[in-house]
Amino acid sequence: MARTLTYLFLTIFFLAFVYLKMRGISHYSDDVWFSAEAHTPDIIKWLKIRYETWSSRTPIEFALLNLINHKQTWAIFNSFFIATTVCSLVYIVAENKKEAVYCSLIFILIIISTIKKGFIKEGVLWMTGSVNYLWPFALALTGFSLLKSCTSSCAYNKKAIIIFSVFFLSSFSEQMVVVNVILLTLITLVYHGPVRRIAVISLLATVMSLLYIILSPGNALRLHLEVSRWNPDFVNLNILEKIVMGLNLSYDQMFSVQPVALVIIYICLSILFPKKTKAKYLSLFILILSISLALVQKKLFSALEFDTIYQFNSQNINDVFSLARATGVILISILTTILLFLYHKERKTAWVIATTYVSSYAGTVMLGLSPTIYASEQRVLMVSGIMFSALGAYLVTKTIKCRKIV
Repeated sequence: MARTLTYLFLTIFFLAFVYLKMRGISHYSDDVWFSAEAHTPDIIKWLKIRYETWSSRTPIEFALLNLINHKQTWAIFNSFFIATTVCSLVYIVAENKKEAVYCSLIFILIIISTIKKGFIKEGVLWMTGSVNYLWPFALALTGFSLLKSCTSSCAYNKKAIIIFSVFFLSSFSEQMVVVNVILLTLITLVYHGPVRRIAVISLLATVMSLLYIILSPGNALRLHLEVSRWNPDFVNLNILEKIVMGLNLSYDQMFSVQPVALVIIYICLSILFPKKTKAKYLSLFILILSISLALVQKKLFSALEFDTIYQFNSQNINDVFSLARATGVILISILTTILLFLYHKERKTAWVIATTYVSSYAGTVMLGLSPTIYASEQRVLMVSGIMFSALGAYLVTKTIKCRKIV
């Protein structure tokens, strides 16, 4: 597996770097602003002022300032994180060399073919977007893959600092910190020995980042500025209405952005469960329901004049349309969580996979608490989207193994 992962990493890195070079690397949108700010004579002072007046993403913005005017260096780093994302997932999922190869291919194909192109363009190929979305996700996934390898005290002692560091840095993304807290808390509860000890340390790193975010005076100031600029109506929503708004965003992710990936997941579940069982019938029911809702969603695009994401406000967030969609997300999520838990006979794995599925929506639902929920377009779905695609790749891999297709 070590040699296979090395070859896989080098192949993906090379292809990603060549693609970035061929398509060209240019500044646009926030790139232009960061490019100008990168000429500041004192970056540390700039970051301190930024923390106090606008943002708590200090390590992310440190990386941006240092790389934004060095496009080739950014391309190397970005290719590295693309390859790291794929290889980390493969290490977590695959059990042998053959599985490693087709798991990586499946994951890449699902990412490329089953989601909207804006997702990739803004979250992976855009300089500012990649540092804000792809890189923290890759670091977190690296941390979880290293956690899997910590089966001895020796591994624990050697890897503790690295794992602490990657979780600490990845958690400066507001979406990733939520995912990290949920999954690391679960791991500390269900595992023992070195894995639990290093998970506790990693959770401490994540909480440190979370406190840094919460205590940032700049985040509070930015909230008021973003409300007036992007969503003045945001102040008219109470906390429950904001959660419903986030659930509706998850609905659009399921049936507008990634309906094919969703269908793949339920096809695999319907195949994996034995015939004439309640779980199999439930999988088929959700599969048919998902296809139907995706088709209805596509028809609604023209009828309600929206593309991908329907934008709610304080006037319509409590309407039947909004509440029905939010209820649908909750119901499907609960049923899918039950199916994932039932499929895995090994209880620890069942808890981890089911919780991973639940946390994949947490990053999207929490966006309902932000006034920029509709301002940043599809890139805000980056974290949840890749997790969803990873779950699809995992289930396809298990289906191939179960049916001995490869």
